Amino acid sequence: MDRKIAVRLFQISCFSIHYSLILLLFTVLCFSENAQAEDNDLMQVYYDFSTDPGWEGRNNLPKPEDGQSKKQDFGYQQTNHAGGKTGEIGGCIYRSLRPASYLKPIPTRSLNDHLHASGKFSVPQSHGGSGALIGWFHHTSRGWRTPNSLAFRIDGESNEFRVFFEYGTQTWKTGGGETFEGPYQTTTTPMHKADGSPHTWTLDYDPAGAGGTGEITFTLDGKTYKAPLAAGHKAEGAKFDRFGIMNQQISGDKISIYIDDLTVDGESEDFSNDPGWVSIDSHIAFDDFANRPIHDFGYRNTNHAGGKPGEIGGLVWRIESMLPERALYYGTPSGYLSLDDNLKASGKVCLQAAAADSGILVGWFNELTPIGNPPQNFLGIFIEGPSRVGHYFRPVYGTSEDLKGGIDSGPVIRPDGNSHDWTFEYFTDANGGNGSIMVTLDGESIALNLQPGARKGNAAFTRFGMLSWQRGGHFVDIYFDDISFTARKTEKER
Repeated sequence: MDRKIAVRLFQISCFSIHYSLILLLFTVLCFSENAQAEDNDLMQVYYDFSTDPGWEGRNNLPKPEDGQSKKQDFGYQQTNHAGGKTGEIGGCIYRSLRPASYLKPIPTRSLNDHLHASGKFSVPQSHGGSGALIGWFHHTSRGWRTPNSLAFRIDGESNEFRVFFEYGTQTWKTGGGETFEGPYQTTTTPMHKADGSPHTWTLDYDPAGAGGTGEITFTLDGKTYKAPLAAGHKAEGAKFDRFGIMNQQISGDKISIYIDDLTVDGESEDFSNDPGWVSIDSHIAFDDFANRPIHDFGYRNTNHAGGKPGEIGGLVWRIESMLPERALYYGTPSGYLSLDDNLKASGKVCLQAAAADSGILVGWFNELTPIGNPPQNFLGIFIEGPSRVGHYFRPVYGTSEDLKGGIDSGPVIRPDGNSHDWTFEYFTDANGGNGSIMVTLDGESIALNLQPGARKGNAAFTRFGMLSWQRGGHFVDIYFDDISFTARKTEKER
């Protein structure tokens, strides 16, 4: 049967036949020739993205109406919400991926130093999904789960809030504690009311605490809470040369927080006069398009991943949905490929920023089955990992019959803006003929053997590109350049 006719029949049948039968028919019609094809039917396609490649996009770009008007308005204030005399710091703080801060320069300190701060704070107003950080930072500190930080976090809900205390090393390792009992999502400890009442607090760090691993002690209204640093995190290190307020760099709403009678490492501030701290976008109005779940990725005339200007990538959110039309991707046709084809890809990648519980897929997929964890008909790389580690760069696959495979470790890529070289190779004859994958990032490799029967699972790949991870979570800001990948030759190219 002519392939064009077969594909057309498949498209027509989509309106009346159960999907699993459709995919099987599609696989049989489209791959009957390919099952017999030799590797000389394959070729490596290369993109340097010096110009817009015109790849296909689905749900990958924001609409003009998706922007949210925000106004950061915090710093020195001639008010007294937190108690004491007139004069304090704080104000209206929005969650946003755009950094905003009001910070005091201090002598550089580290996780090998004793740290102490105390004061009063007040929360007159809060909205759902809001919050801010108060503590020690570095002038380069950015992002959710902030590196080079030791702070307490006020998380706002509608007219209520909770308090956490946390740290981030210079290598994006994180940890901390909370001021309530039980799991965060199911705790029975009442939230604090955002009614403007003043609260007293102290935040201490002892490098010799918890048997030498380092320990944070946080006291709120006379109640004390402790949390040790995770093993090895003190050695990972962190540097602090600022103290003050920083917005939570994740999408969300606004909260009003005020701080007074502050003492930081022996130096006191009553804010009777403007202290003249450093303000970075703490008084600014803007339209924020970086809001969950509004994705914004595709072709970019930037060069985060290295090389000349021009790359693909941007902001991708981890969003749970079982509706194919809600899934998103940015990719290009690869011809019809399967697990009977030796496939390889390579390129450069830069993780510019990322939140906890975030991830993305890059590789071969089928535009008809772009959902799942991983999706059916996928072969490629999964960039995701626990917040205590960062993001693993690891292989994963899924067949049309829902046989799936992955691995729980791999080379680590951090949201530090650095460029990395990567390769992906799939070998049909390895692993006793069951197939095997090898993924490499900057010379560090990890292998994944396909489970028996996976090659017979009728995997059907039709596209190569970026694909969303269908599970609730947060964002990655990631870029790819100089991509080479295996594709099927067209009749004209044979």
